[in-house]
Amino acid sequence: MNEKIRVMIIDDSALMRNLIATTLSNNDSINVVGSAINGKFGLKKMNILKPDLIILDLEMPEMNGIEFLKERQKLDLKIPVIILSAHAQKGAQITLEALSLGASDFILKPAGSTDEINKTKERLIELIIALGKPSSYKHNDVLINIPTVIKNEIPKFEIPEIKPKDYLQKIKSIPEINIIAIGISTGGPNALRNILPFFP
Repeated sequence: MNEKIRVMIIDDSALMRNLIATTLSNNDSINVVGSAINGKFGLKKMNILKPDLIILDLEMPEMNGIEFLKERQKLDLKIPVIILSAHAQKGAQITLEALSLGASDFILKPAGSTDEINKTKERLIELIIALGKPSSYKHNDVLINIPTVIKNEIPKFEIPEIKPKDYLQKIKSIPEINIIAIGISTGGPNALRNILPFFP
């Protein structure tokens, strides 16, 4: 039997904490182990609850989400964080700041319609399972899911052997490179945060 993903909710709204907990409790892969009313209490409870993943609001009294992420970074905690906030809009300054501080992804809290609530629920569960599953390797806050590919399981398909020198030869044959693009998905902002400093 697979272990469930241990989730902690940090949100100052009791209604929202209960709603998230109820929503997630119906999923066989997730176990909500506890909650906290702000970042300060969240930090205190982490050693007791030992969550695999944290769902974090941004606007909270005493210690808000951004302050929590800063403390998490100082303490070098590798637990993935999903931002669930009414302020977590794409491109918003606070969202970008949260991602730069190590948040794995963000979801905008639903306005209230059933359709929006269902979409948020589906997206939240999808992210929790992607970021919190035990098969993920956690290193420097980057989560890498390593797929297993076995040749004999793929009929009539040969995986070509490509040597590093072949790549170098192809790169040398390109006259000029103007743009290098990196596409990212879940967990991508953290990966980029670790990769980009190595670029000249």
